[in-house]
Amino acid sequence: MKKNLLTLDIGTGSTRAALVTPDGTIVGFAQREYSQTSPQPGWVEQSPSLWWHSACDGIRELYSRFAQEMAHIAAIAVCGQMHGTVLLDSAGHLVEDRALLWNDKRAWPQVAAFREREEMPFWLTHLNNPPTPAWPAFKLQWIREHHPDVWARVASVLMPKDFINFRLTGARATDYSEASCYYLMDSATRQWSHAALDRFQLSADLLPDIHAASDVIGSITPKAARETGLRPGIPVVAGTADMAASLLGSGVYQPGQASDSTGTSTLITVVSDAPLLHPQVNNLHLSNAAWGGFTLLDAGGDAMRWAREAFGGGQHSHPEMLRLAAETRAGAEGLLFLPYLTGERLADKCNSRGQLFGLQRRHAAGHLYRAVLEGVAFASWRNLRQLSACCTMPDSIIASGGGSRSELWLSIKASVYNRPIQHTVNQENGTLGCAILAATGIGYFSDLAQGVQRMVHIAGEIQPDARLHDAYQRQFDIFDQLYLQAQPLWDRLDAASACFEEQGS
Repeated sequence: MKKNLLTLDIGTGSTRAALVTPDGTIVGFAQREYSQTSPQPGWVEQSPSLWWHSACDGIRELYSRFAQEMAHIAAIAVCGQMHGTVLLDSAGHLVEDRALLWNDKRAWPQVAAFREREEMPFWLTHLNNPPTPAWPAFKLQWIREHHPDVWARVASVLMPKDFINFRLTGARATDYSEASCYYLMDSATRQWSHAALDRFQLSADLLPDIHAASDVIGSITPKAARETGLRPGIPVVAGTADMAASLLGSGVYQPGQASDSTGTSTLITVVSDAPLLHPQVNNLHLSNAAWGGFTLLDAGGDAMRWAREAFGGGQHSHPEMLRLAAETRAGAEGLLFLPYLTGERLADKCNSRGQLFGLQRRHAAGHLYRAVLEGVAFASWRNLRQLSACCTMPDSIIASGGGSRSELWLSIKASVYNRPIQHTVNQENGTLGCAILAATGIGYFSDLAQGVQRMVHIAGEIQPDARLHDAYQRQFDIFDQLYLQAQPLWDRLDAASACFEEQGS
């Protein structure tokens, strides 16, 4: 019987292939790591061909380790980092082997011009999101204005997981989660918006067909079979954004539920029946018929990755960093860290900077690592308070992503947020979310809710420490004041840096 599921996660830091059984047991993983490229400050790119080769390598590794189980794959689902704009020509070849990623900020001038000229209330309601440089609509505008030779060859625009699906099946398709963040989808009809296409001077022919995340969009082609080792004809579902997959795989899909998902970034999400309309809140259509209003901290887990290199030269492993942080008293003995290492997507000033405040001679590596953990928690609490402007604050939060594996980090967040944080038995939430989609798409489950019931289980709940919350609140007040008072300096710092660049120094 063909009864196993293959999932692919096209992340910012790696591509992961996983083999999963219909009860949610993960048989095995294969992972290929890579880095982001930043050719200029605020610019972030990756190679789509790197994602594809990493996926092929991961699949072949699974075959080498689990040949018998891989011979019984019933369906495939792909999730991936959002907003990475992949450009294809009319023959389906890459126009150029680079994609502007979700955290790329180069389209800020296009966003600023849009905000200045347009009626924001209309677009917020119509497109379910405020304008930001993350959205593909603005990335495409930047490419057209700065690289008309490249733009002239563009015939299709796909997101990272949709590019992988295209290589697997030949189908140019997306799902509602990705479509909702193009800044081109009518949130009422859930189809491409004629008004937005006219405004951005785009043809609907450039965009993929929109499907439910569990819809089967095609099957493995003979060419893909040769490159991956997969059997031709295996059905592939549309898949979903990595955020939506993690939410589903942690059991967050019903209105009123809330999530802290920490991978490279930290996403704070509250599920609702309709988009949460606020100028500093993003909205993602989920894998099911619901919406996730969310705020984003670009450097969540990435702040710890950065700290490992910057503070320890890579000598400390992640577990060692957490051990040193745990051995340090809460509050890091007066050291505060603002984790805005790559700016912000939605803020009054989006060119924010990271900052260490209160540094003293006695501070050691443990203090620095603890301050990073607490700083991410403070920034996330700041974002959660923004969400409270347009929804009821959740009673508890379910954690997902790599950050959910650290009990220390969850306990810090629980006390900062002053809310219990639940965590799941299986912490590979994105993989489970993909597996639920694949299994539902071929009829193993009647719907996604049944898939969650069968595959997702809560392991426990971490309670906040009331006294620690009071102490953290005092530190947060300083954190917030530092953030606000530094804002006028960010433009001056950009200008000063530009002077050095002009001198070639």
